[in-house]
Amino acid sequence: MKELHLNKIADRTKDWRRDKIAEIPIEIDDDPLLSLAYLPEKIILSPQYFIQGLPGSRPELYARSIVLDKLRRASRFLPKNYKFVIFDAWRSLKTQQFLFDRMNELVKQADPTLTAEQIRNAALRIVALPSRDAKKPSPHNTGAAIDLSIADDKGRLLPMGSPFDDISPAAKSAFYENKDGKEEKNYAHNRRLLYTLLSSQGFSNYPEEWWHFEYGDQNWAFATKQQKAIFGPVEPNFPWKNDF
Repeated sequence: MKELHLNKIADRTKDWRRDKIAEIPIEIDDDPLLSLAYLPEKIILSPQYFIQGLPGSRPELYARSIVLDKLRRASRFLPKNYKFVIFDAWRSLKTQQFLFDRMNELVKQADPTLTAEQIRNAALRIVALPSRDAKKPSPHNTGAAIDLSIADDKGRLLPMGSPFDDISPAAKSAFYENKDGKEEKNYAHNRRLLYTLLSSQGFSNYPEEWWHFEYGDQNWAFATKQQKAIFGPVEPNFPWKNDF
Protein backbone atom coordinates (compact mmCIF):
# COMPACT_ATOMS: atom_id res chain seq x y z
CA MET A 1 0.00 0.00 0.00
CA LYS A 2 1.47 3.33 -1.09
CA GLU A 3 1.92 5.83 1.74
CA LEU A 4 -0.02 9.05 1.52
CA HIS A 5 1.78 12.29 2.22
CA LEU A 6 0.06 14.47 4.80
CA ASN A 7 0.54 17.78 3.00
CA LYS A 8 -3.03 17.68 1.76
CA ILE A 9 -4.37 17.94 5.30
CA ALA A 10 -1.75 20.42 6.53
CA ASP A 11 -3.98 23.45 5.96
CA ARG A 12 -7.30 21.88 6.88
CA THR A 13 -7.26 23.21 10.44
CA LYS A 14 -8.19 26.71 9.29
CA ASP A 15 -11.41 25.27 7.82
CA TRP A 16 -12.22 23.22 10.93
CA ARG A 17 -15.28 25.20 12.04
CA ARG A 18 -17.00 23.53 14.99
CA ASP A 19 -20.10 25.65 14.48
CA LYS A 20 -20.39 24.33 10.93
CA ILE A 21 -19.74 20.78 12.09
CA ALA A 22 -22.53 21.05 14.66
CA GLU A 23 -24.99 21.93 11.88
CA ILE A 24 -24.46 18.58 10.14
CA PRO A 25 -27.55 16.40 10.69
CA ILE A 26 -27.15 12.95 12.20
CA GLU A 27 -28.92 9.98 10.63
CA ILE A 28 -29.06 7.86 13.79
CA ASP A 29 -27.72 4.35 13.41
CA ASP A 30 -28.19 1.71 16.10
CA ASP A 31 -24.86 0.04 15.37
CA PRO A 32 -23.79 -1.32 18.78
CA LEU A 33 -20.68 -0.66 20.82
CA LEU A 34 -18.30 -3.62 20.88
CA SER A 35 -15.22 -4.32 22.93
CA LEU A 36 -11.98 -3.61 21.09
CA ALA A 37 -10.54 -6.61 22.92
CA TYR A 38 -12.22 -8.82 20.31
CA LEU A 39 -9.19 -8.52 18.03
CA PRO A 40 -6.18 -9.36 20.26
CA GLU A 41 -4.04 -10.62 17.39
CA LYS A 42 -4.08 -7.16 15.81
CA ILE A 43 -4.85 -4.74 18.65
CA ILE A 44 -3.13 -3.84 21.91
CA LEU A 45 -5.32 -1.99 24.39
CA SER A 46 -3.68 0.76 26.43
CA PRO A 47 -6.57 2.69 28.10
CA GLN A 48 -4.63 5.82 28.94
CA TYR A 49 -7.32 7.66 30.88
CA PHE A 50 -8.00 4.66 33.11
CA ILE A 51 -4.27 4.27 33.64
CA GLN A 52 -4.14 7.95 34.63
CA GLY A 53 -7.12 7.49 36.96
CA LEU A 54 -9.39 10.03 35.27
CA PRO A 55 -13.02 10.29 36.45
CA GLY A 56 -15.46 8.22 34.41
CA SER A 57 -12.76 6.12 32.73
CA ARG A 58 -12.84 2.34 32.52
CA PRO A 59 -10.26 -0.36 31.75
CA GLU A 60 -12.37 -1.54 28.80
CA LEU A 61 -12.32 0.22 25.43
CA TYR A 62 -15.35 0.19 23.13
CA ALA A 63 -16.23 1.45 19.67
CA ARG A 64 -19.02 1.02 17.16
CA SER A 65 -18.97 -2.37 15.48
CA ILE A 66 -18.40 -0.71 12.09
CA VAL A 67 -15.33 1.03 13.49
CA LEU A 68 -14.00 -2.27 14.83
CA ASP A 69 -14.57 -3.94 11.47
CA LYS A 70 -12.72 -1.16 9.66
CA LEU A 71 -9.84 -1.45 12.12
CA ARG A 72 -9.73 -5.16 11.38
CA ARG A 73 -9.59 -4.47 7.65
CA ALA A 74 -6.88 -1.82 8.08
CA SER A 75 -4.83 -4.22 10.24
CA ARG A 76 -4.42 -6.56 7.28
CA PHE A 77 -1.98 -4.08 5.76
CA LEU A 78 0.17 -3.63 8.86
CA PRO A 79 3.77 -4.84 8.54
CA LYS A 80 4.21 -8.42 9.75
CA ASN A 81 3.56 -8.82 13.49
CA TYR A 82 2.83 -5.11 13.95
CA LYS A 83 -0.30 -4.12 15.87
CA PHE A 84 -2.51 -1.12 16.46
CA VAL A 85 -2.28 0.33 19.98
CA ILE A 86 -5.58 1.89 21.10
CA PHE A 87 -5.33 4.64 23.71
CA ASP A 88 -8.99 5.68 23.82
CA ALA A 89 -12.26 5.13 21.98
CA TRP A 90 -15.79 5.58 23.39
CA ARG A 91 -15.51 8.13 26.18
CA SER A 92 -17.90 9.00 29.00
CA LEU A 93 -19.06 12.59 29.40
CA LYS A 94 -17.55 12.61 32.88
CA THR A 95 -14.12 11.95 31.40
CA GLN A 96 -14.78 14.46 28.61
CA GLN A 97 -15.68 17.13 31.19
CA PHE A 98 -12.50 16.48 33.14
CA LEU A 99 -10.34 16.73 30.01
CA PHE A 100 -12.03 19.94 28.90
CA ASP A 101 -11.67 21.55 32.31
CA ARG A 102 -8.02 20.50 32.50
CA MET A 103 -7.31 21.95 29.07
CA ASN A 104 -8.90 25.25 30.07
CA GLU A 105 -6.60 25.40 33.08
CA LEU A 106 -3.52 24.60 30.99
CA VAL A 107 -4.37 27.36 28.52
CA LYS A 108 -5.01 29.84 31.34
CA GLN A 109 -1.71 29.00 33.00
CA ALA A 110 0.16 29.34 29.71
CA ASP A 111 -1.24 32.83 29.09
CA PRO A 112 -3.02 34.53 32.03
CA THR A 113 -3.82 37.56 29.85
CA LEU A 114 -6.38 35.67 27.77
CA THR A 115 -10.07 36.34 28.20
CA ALA A 116 -12.47 33.56 29.20
CA GLU A 117 -13.69 33.34 25.59
CA GLN A 118 -10.14 33.13 24.25
CA ILE A 119 -9.29 30.41 26.76
CA ARG A 120 -12.36 28.43 25.77
CA ASN A 121 -11.64 28.75 22.04
CA ALA A 122 -8.03 27.69 22.54
CA ALA A 123 -9.13 24.67 24.59
CA LEU A 124 -11.61 23.68 21.90
CA ARG A 125 -8.78 23.21 19.42
CA ILE A 126 -7.72 20.18 21.39
CA VAL A 127 -10.70 18.97 23.46
CA ALA A 128 -14.35 18.91 22.39
CA LEU A 129 -17.12 20.18 24.61
CA PRO A 130 -18.69 17.56 26.91
CA SER A 131 -22.00 18.01 25.11
CA ARG A 132 -25.29 16.45 26.19
CA ASP A 133 -27.01 17.79 23.08
CA ALA A 134 -27.88 14.80 20.87
CA LYS A 135 -27.55 17.06 17.80
CA LYS A 136 -24.04 18.21 18.78
CA PRO A 137 -22.39 15.25 20.52
CA SER A 138 -18.82 15.01 21.71
CA PRO A 139 -17.03 12.88 19.06
CA HIS A 140 -15.67 10.26 21.45
CA ASN A 141 -19.08 9.92 23.10
CA THR A 142 -20.48 8.61 19.81
CA GLY A 143 -18.19 5.58 19.79
CA ALA A 144 -16.97 6.65 16.34
CA ALA A 145 -13.65 8.25 17.36
CA ILE A 146 -10.47 6.40 18.26
CA ASP A 147 -7.04 7.48 19.47
CA LEU A 148 -4.31 5.09 18.40
CA SER A 149 -0.76 4.40 17.25
CA ILE A 150 1.24 1.39 16.02
CA ALA A 151 3.56 -1.04 17.81
CA ASP A 152 6.32 -2.90 15.99
CA ASP A 153 7.00 -6.65 16.03
CA LYS A 154 8.68 -6.31 19.44
CA GLY A 155 5.75 -4.45 20.97
CA ARG A 156 7.43 -1.04 20.89
CA LEU A 157 5.48 2.04 19.92
CA LEU A 158 6.69 3.49 16.64
CA PRO A 159 8.30 6.89 17.28
CA MET A 160 5.92 9.60 16.11
CA GLY A 161 7.91 12.61 17.31
CA SER A 162 5.16 13.57 19.75
CA PRO A 163 3.35 11.60 22.47
CA PHE A 164 -0.35 10.87 22.69
CA ASP A 165 -2.27 13.90 24.00
CA ASP A 166 0.58 16.28 23.23
CA ILE A 167 -0.68 19.87 22.91
CA SER A 168 2.43 21.33 21.26
CA PRO A 169 2.59 22.18 17.52
CA ALA A 170 4.39 18.85 17.00
CA ALA A 171 1.06 17.07 17.57
CA LYS A 172 -0.24 18.31 14.22
CA SER A 173 -0.47 15.40 11.81
CA ALA A 174 1.61 17.07 9.09
CA PHE A 175 4.17 18.69 11.41
CA TYR A 176 7.10 16.59 10.20
CA GLU A 177 6.29 16.72 6.50
CA ASN A 178 9.14 18.24 4.45
CA LYS A 179 11.56 18.13 7.38
CA ASP A 180 15.13 17.17 6.41
CA GLY A 181 16.52 15.48 9.52
CA LYS A 182 16.81 11.69 9.68
CA GLU A 183 14.69 11.39 12.82
CA GLU A 184 12.11 13.83 11.48
CA LYS A 185 11.80 11.85 8.28
CA ASN A 186 11.25 8.69 10.34
CA TYR A 187 8.50 10.41 12.32
CA ALA A 188 6.86 11.54 9.09
CA HIS A 189 7.09 8.00 7.67
CA ASN A 190 5.43 6.49 10.76
CA ARG A 191 2.64 9.06 10.79
CA ARG A 192 2.03 8.46 7.09
CA LEU A 193 1.79 4.72 7.73
CA LEU A 194 -0.89 5.23 10.39
CA TYR A 195 -2.74 7.77 8.25
CA THR A 196 -2.57 5.61 5.13
CA LEU A 197 -3.89 2.51 6.88
CA LEU A 198 -6.82 4.31 8.50
CA SER A 199 -7.77 6.53 5.58
CA SER A 200 -7.80 3.48 3.28
CA GLN A 201 -10.83 2.29 5.26
CA GLY A 202 -12.63 5.63 5.20
CA PHE A 203 -11.46 7.13 8.49
CA SER A 204 -10.77 10.85 8.69
CA ASN A 205 -7.98 12.36 10.78
CA TYR A 206 -8.23 15.46 12.96
CA PRO A 207 -5.30 17.59 11.69
CA GLU A 208 -4.38 18.87 15.16
CA GLU A 209 -3.75 15.33 16.48
CA TRP A 210 -1.84 12.66 14.58
CA TRP A 211 -3.42 9.92 16.73
CA HIS A 212 -7.11 10.89 16.38
CA PHE A 213 -9.29 9.22 13.72
CA GLU A 214 -13.04 9.03 13.18
CA TYR A 215 -15.62 7.22 11.13
CA GLY A 216 -19.29 8.17 11.07
CA ASP A 217 -19.52 11.17 13.41
CA GLN A 218 -20.02 14.84 12.51
CA ASN A 219 -16.28 15.56 12.29
CA TRP A 220 -15.94 12.71 9.81
CA ALA A 221 -18.89 14.00 7.79
CA PHE A 222 -17.32 17.47 7.68
CA ALA A 223 -13.88 16.19 6.70
CA THR A 224 -15.18 13.83 4.00
CA LYS A 225 -17.89 16.21 2.74
CA GLN A 226 -20.81 13.94 3.62
CA GLN A 227 -24.31 15.35 3.85
CA LYS A 228 -25.08 13.50 7.09
CA ALA A 229 -23.30 11.90 10.00
CA ILE A 230 -24.05 8.29 10.89
CA PHE A 231 -23.58 8.20 14.65
CA GLY A 232 -24.89 10.31 17.48
CA PRO A 233 -24.17 9.92 21.19
CA VAL A 234 -24.46 6.48 22.71
CA GLU A 235 -24.58 5.21 26.26
CA PRO A 236 -23.27 1.69 26.86
CA ASN A 237 -25.85 -0.83 27.94
CA PHE A 238 -23.63 -2.31 30.61
CA PRO A 239 -24.11 -2.83 34.37
CA TRP A 240 -21.77 0.10 35.13
CA LYS A 241 -23.51 2.65 32.87
CA ASN A 242 -24.78 4.61 35.90
CA ASP A 243 -21.16 5.38 36.81
CA PHE A 244 -21.25 8.06 34.16
